[in-house]
Amino acid sequence: MRNTAIALSLLAATCSVPGAAPGQSQTGPVDPSLGVTTHFSQGWPTRLMDTASGLGTNAIRDSLHWAAVETVRGNYAFTDTNSGHITRACSAGMKVLLGIDPRNKIYDDGFSANSVEAQQAFANYLAAIAARYRGCVIAIEIGNEINGKNNVTGPAASNRVAWYIALLKAVRPPVKAANPDLAIVGGSTNTIAAGFHERLYAAGMLPLVDGVAVHPYRTDPETVDWELARLVAAMQRHGTPKPVWSTEFSRDFVKPADAPPFLLKMAMLQQSAGVHRQFWYALIDQKWFPTMGLLTLSGGPKPAGDAFAFVTKTLAPAGPARRIDLGAPDLFHFRIGNRFDVIWGTPRAVTAVGAARAWRADGTATALPAVVSAEPVVIEAAERIDFGPAEVLADSLYGFGQAPLNWLARRVDNGTEYPLSPIDWQWTTYLSSTKARAVKVTQGGMGPAAGISAVASYAARDPGVLHASVCLAPLGTTGDGTLAELRHNSRTVWSAATGPLTGPRSGRAAVTVQPGDRIEFVLSPGATAGGDRMKYRFRVSRTPSHPAEC
Repeated sequence: MRNTAIALSLLAATCSVPGAAPGQSQTGPVDPSLGVTTHFSQGWPTRLMDTASGLGTNAIRDSLHWAAVETVRGNYAFTDTNSGHITRACSAGMKVLLGIDPRNKIYDDGFSANSVEAQQAFANYLAAIAARYRGCVIAIEIGNEINGKNNVTGPAASNRVAWYIALLKAVRPPVKAANPDLAIVGGSTNTIAAGFHERLYAAGMLPLVDGVAVHPYRTDPETVDWELARLVAAMQRHGTPKPVWSTEFSRDFVKPADAPPFLLKMAMLQQSAGVHRQFWYALIDQKWFPTMGLLTLSGGPKPAGDAFAFVTKTLAPAGPARRIDLGAPDLFHFRIGNRFDVIWGTPRAVTAVGAARAWRADGTATALPAVVSAEPVVIEAAERIDFGPAEVLADSLYGFGQAPLNWLARRVDNGTEYPLSPIDWQWTTYLSSTKARAVKVTQGGMGPAAGISAVASYAARDPGVLHASVCLAPLGTTGDGTLAELRHNSRTVWSAATGPLTGPRSGRAAVTVQPGDRIEFVLSPGATAGGDRMKYRFRVSRTPSHPAEC
């Protein structure tokens, strides 16, 4: 019997976050438009400014290098060579986010500004920018990916948190005096890095900034909202949350056609998680990042650019996306205003009721879907969206870190189990246990430790036949391999050796279960632990028709 999502859809479309106005999150307003990172400061031809505008964006993220403008202490020479790209952006009506590294060879030997003199000089430089570009430069991102090894240099690198707080304390007064409306965006990290951010918040960062910057690079979009929620929770523990700015997001793409689904999913997930502004990296392909651009190196068309234009020109004017909670972590349903629905997830029947039409992520027309799939579909003008029952009961990729799956470490010798829970640290949040620290599980990677298996477990709710499946691929080139198993309670129903020597593996098994029975994927160490990390996906389904695929 088909279950209907109309009541839930209408409820989600008319309700907002408690204490927030429509279009706002707990951390402030949500801007549904997309910006894009450019490198005009590195010599890109400024004719590409018109190209960016043609894709529908009204905002770029670039830089204005301190060392290029202040070559003599206290003198700021803004010239067409070093800052003409900002002048042109302003003339074109663009809003500009500047990411500025606090390094200048005339201060502190070119290392990250650490002395009181150098930090004050950096602050004065930013104040000059704030005064010069009022109304155009909307924000300055202080530093870039400060959790990265080489992005903080010299004495500052010995205590990044203390150094960064001191820098912000120097920056805020003169910048705000020069332009109170300019946003100071702090904490710039590669990945969301909630643990590193929490150290900054505990040290007093939140009152010193107007926004928090993250670069949520990842292979799969589907846990970005989970990580962002952990970031906001960290802010709540230390004060008043500030708006989150996703100032770089993208990934390497094997095929150009892979980019549109990723872009649309990330845009929806970040908007619904309350991200204030988003900036794609980057406008064009580059030598070191040859697949990440919206356009080719010469500015030619790519599917990514089509998807970007579709989001900015068609979806964004309808408002920010809101996720409709249907009680299934592997079903993604977003509502944009009263006009669009965006859906994807594990297979189940879907019907768009009314005179609706559908679009792919790149903005091309497509038939209305009959089944939810991994490809996101935009449905316009549906009176309601009806979903059939779930065909997949658990999926480790889409439902990572959430019920109905549980992740745990299990000792090989005596079966003692240690539940795994989220660990926030310098980079992406992962699952582990204080009693089995070497076991680290992410959305796409799992590895056992010496004498300890890594386990993903599902507890059956109803009696019947269920179908377990797993796909595996080695993530490293060393290690003597692992033993992969599908188990029903303690009985192995499928097993295979896995590792660099064996290559990818996949397994399936049908099991007859009673309520409470456990269906598990177990990855156990070989003779020598180490180098055995595996890409994985684990599913439990009602039928054999939807096995896990990596």
